[in-house]
Amino acid sequence: MTCPNQTGSEVPGSSFVTLPLSPHVLFFLGYNALYFFPLLLVFFLGYEQSGVEEILAISSATMRGICLAYLSGMAAFVVGAYSPTFFSWSIKGRTRPARQSCWLQTGVADKIAIMILCIIFVASKVSLVPLGVYKDYAFDTGSMIGGPWTFSMFCSETMVLAGIVVLFSKARNRLLNFSIVSALNAINLLHGTRIFFISTVMVLGLYGYIRGRVTLKRMMLYGPVVFALVLLLAYMVFLSRSHVSTTGAFSAPAVVSPVVYESVFSQMSLIGVLGPTPTRVWDTLGHPLRFVLDVFLFTLPRPLLPDKELLLYIRRFDYLSPLGAFNGYAEGLIYFGFLFPLFYFLMGLTGSYLYKKSQQSPWWFVLYIFFTADFLLHIMRDGYLIPMKMLINTAECILVWILWRHLLNACAPRRPLGIPKPS
Repeated sequence: MTCPNQTGSEVPGSSFVTLPLSPHVLFFLGYNALYFFPLLLVFFLGYEQSGVEEILAISSATMRGICLAYLSGMAAFVVGAYSPTFFSWSIKGRTRPARQSCWLQTGVADKIAIMILCIIFVASKVSLVPLGVYKDYAFDTGSMIGGPWTFSMFCSETMVLAGIVVLFSKARNRLLNFSIVSALNAINLLHGTRIFFISTVMVLGLYGYIRGRVTLKRMMLYGPVVFALVLLLAYMVFLSRSHVSTTGAFSAPAVVSPVVYESVFSQMSLIGVLGPTPTRVWDTLGHPLRFVLDVFLFTLPRPLLPDKELLLYIRRFDYLSPLGAFNGYAEGLIYFGFLFPLFYFLMGLTGSYLYKKSQQSPWWFVLYIFFTADFLLHIMRDGYLIPMKMLINTAECILVWILWRHLLNACAPRRPLGIPKPS
């Protein structure tokens, strides 16, 4: 499906928008800021709760290494993202065009697909009840591995995709449909999985940015207020699940604790990789072939390789992150050594390629939204394997969705020639 010769009226109330920054560049830089600045502030100002001060008892040299890793990754991504545009300007002398992506035209087939996905998603969450993940934090129960949990996470990612489909469509009630799908996907908060809620917020923010409703100026003015409201909501869910006393629970350090924990705990791996250890855990040139093999093994269907996690090279370094998550820059150093910025350069190129393709096909547009709002976010906190698998699974789901639409259209009754379509 292509969308040549578009006009700004293809989406009600939309128009051609010249964005100051490509969405994938802006959001990648935003994700870096979201994880890096809390770590930096806590390092300098201190934070004496839940062992954070012990984790951050690191040297200034280690902190400089962390800063250099972030700056190198961001610079490589930006260079990769704008390299095609730079060479296009240099060789062909083109002016910068206004970007207008293809918005999806949804129909009955899509509504049926989303209903089926919602039913399967709810069933997957019900199947987790015997594991006790709704009573205790899922990480503490040791249930974040195996068939039921993996299938549940796959369904959650598919619900993110469903939310993108309904939001970035031409339907007039797309915001309402997106809210319903997202509210259902928020079940993940009940067992302590916050990432899908964060992805949902990022999808909505990306929608506003592409539509021109969320500008850089408005981000500066209203961003802190929106961020505070989202933070308060997440904290309220945490309190309700933890059954802790509310005495002192609304002090400033306690309210910002979700951000601090998310930033600091998810970067324990990077602190360990760059910190003083008896033997350095990464080599100068890394192990890129191990990365290729790990991606291949991790993306295999579990029935083919039930214990695939045990075969992964990166599993040797689980001790670096005992509380879950694994910083992307830490995995970059382990897999690629000093060459890890090359990975981020290629990610920037990929983002620009998808951005260009999103002008030609609505399904490329959907994949680009997922790449920007979800994949890049997971890269920051979950390393490389989980996001790579999610991106591959999403591309496969889009292909299945396209085939589903064609199948239902082929089975739809045809009107005899000469009979007008009923009004």
